Amino acid sequence: MQKRNIIFSVCLILIVTFISYHSSIKNDFVNWDDNLYITGTNKIRELSLKSIVNFFTSYDIVLYNPLVSLSFAIEYKFFKLNPHAYHLTNLILHLINCLLVFWLIVLLSKKASVSFIVALLFGIHPLHVESVAWISERKDVLYALFYLGSIISYIYYLKGETLHFIQGDSKKQNDGGKKYYYYSIFLFLLSLLSKSMAVTLPFVLILTDYLNNKKINKNTLKEKIPFFILSIVFGIITVFGNQSLKNANESQVFVFSKSILNVSDQITFYIIKTIIPVKLSCIYPYLNKIGNLRFFDRIGSEFSGIFLFSPIILIFLTVLIFISVKYTKKIIFGSLIFLITLLPVINIIPIGWNIPADRYTYIPLLGIFYIIGEIFSYFYTKYNKIIKILLCSILIAIIIVFSYLTQQRCQVWKDSITLWNDVIKNYPNSIAIAHYDRGKVYQERGVYNKALSDYEQAIKIDPNCYEAYYNRGITYQTISKYDEALLDYDQAIKINPNYKQAFNNRGVVYYNKKDYKKAIFDYNQAIKIDKNYSEAYNNRGTVYQAIRNYIRALSDYEQAIRIDKYYVEAYNNRGNIYQINKEYDRAISDYEQAVKINPNYLNAYNNLAVIYYNKKEYARTVLNYSRIIAISQDNVQAYYNRAIAYYQNKEYDRAVKDIIKLQELGYKIPDDFEKILERYGKLR
Repeated sequence: MQKRNIIFSVCLILIVTFISYHSSIKNDFVNWDDNLYITGTNKIRELSLKSIVNFFTSYDIVLYNPLVSLSFAIEYKFFKLNPHAYHLTNLILHLINCLLVFWLIVLLSKKASVSFIVALLFGIHPLHVESVAWISERKDVLYALFYLGSIISYIYYLKGETLHFIQGDSKKQNDGGKKYYYYSIFLFLLSLLSKSMAVTLPFVLILTDYLNNKKINKNTLKEKIPFFILSIVFGIITVFGNQSLKNANESQVFVFSKSILNVSDQITFYIIKTIIPVKLSCIYPYLNKIGNLRFFDRIGSEFSGIFLFSPIILIFLTVLIFISVKYTKKIIFGSLIFLITLLPVINIIPIGWNIPADRYTYIPLLGIFYIIGEIFSYFYTKYNKIIKILLCSILIAIIIVFSYLTQQRCQVWKDSITLWNDVIKNYPNSIAIAHYDRGKVYQERGVYNKALSDYEQAIKIDPNCYEAYYNRGITYQTISKYDEALLDYDQAIKINPNYKQAFNNRGVVYYNKKDYKKAIFDYNQAIKIDKNYSEAYNNRGTVYQAIRNYIRALSDYEQAIRIDKYYVEAYNNRGNIYQINKEYDRAISDYEQAVKINPNYLNAYNNLAVIYYNKKEYARTVLNYSRIIAISQDNVQAYYNRAIAYYQNKEYDRAVKDIIKLQELGYKIPDDFEKILERYGKLR
């Protein structure tokens, strides 16, 4: 292989892949896990030894991927919540993975043409968009980085031959071989710390031995013992983390966890999507019962018959693969790479969510791409010029189509609305989560009629969708329809008696209705479900504060802060208690901590201004009202209060300017204050 050809191939792969994905850099966060892993969590907002230890000693939601959390924390340290930085990181990791794929296939096939095809297909295939354009799926691009690196290191170990340290045979001992063996183990560990799907690597290494004509015997398997030990350990960690998720979703997700039909359906699904990547979606319809052909809509009605006969199709393909062994190892190698790396997510080895998802194909597709690359190379070298031109034309057409589809798919991930619009367009009246997650976006934007419409559609699709009832309850609560909100929270709790958020929000409604006894009961229930539920402690504190039980209120606010040291509202509320108790220095400290965490938190600035006004420190009063105005430029109450502070500080000209601004905003100035300023002849 000429160095010039390799450099040209690599550059072309990187350029085409970057062009296909470049629009993803401009995308926003989405409310499909990004809110859980990045925008809505305080876990990544501190980068310290303590936080790093926490990453490695706790689950993130229900998953154990500490390196992913660490990467987010590093980005937050430098870029805060700038989504473009996170998207750029994902794309850079994907480009590096393309290089590693090229390198790996060069080592396996020793053909630049095969490496080029495999790496380019890996780079631009539309099924990989989810892993790259979705920030939360940093897991895929990161685990793949170390996974591929581990295989490459292992191949270098094979080339260095040998490492028989377990057996004590050192007659062919090679220190270089040892080095790459240990590199491989270390990189495998990093891959496991990024995503549990890496547990399949020991089997892939055995396949690598097979392809490299290394005898599969007792000694070969002994070399894999460290890899298998790591796989077992991380497999156990993953199963424990996913246990609660599995229990909560058993009826929806795992109905056919032992069904041959479901397994064959999923394998066929991935094969068809690889060849014909249409109607892609961030989530696909569930399987509900045998005979319910709704799952055929995953690809389109024109292909639905394929899934009905998926077991037969797979048996036929399996026979062909085994027949091919007589002629070449390459087809069975690629096929087993595809199948083995899919095992954790096709219900044979149930780990986490096991419904089909594009992201699960990030590494498995290498098997199919390898077969395609080898077949292309075989026909290209065997046949005449016309066939070569035809093959190149087909390859170029595939590259153009896939690159275009990938660019289009990146635009789907632009924001939450475009994401859920795409799901609903491809699978109308099929996926409840698409409607209630889009409804949440409309709710946040204040478009309550559209939010309610989406929640109602979600409930129509799935009458047991407690999240839809809960979110509709929030919308009713926001527009002060408390009775309707209570009905929805009641229904959510009826469906899921352990739904702590519904108890908490129902408590808020009772608080707003001044039914404090029921509010406290609901907050107690939420805390009973989750003793570390900081929001319930904070909200219970507001009830105790309302009934003037300040000791209990203070205790609850302190507990909320102990659980979540970034809880802005809890600091503000505790500051209010200190202010009531005339402990002004403590109150000021809490308010300042609140605005330190959230510089746009207006309530704390207002409370600081009130304290300083009562202390007759008018300059500081003005400063805090000015901060409110800088954030909310039409905040008439802040202008009015600042005018009073200016007046008390004898800055009459500035007081008048604020009054004039209030008049421009249509605010009615109290007569007494207007007359006072008129005495100084300053009011126009």
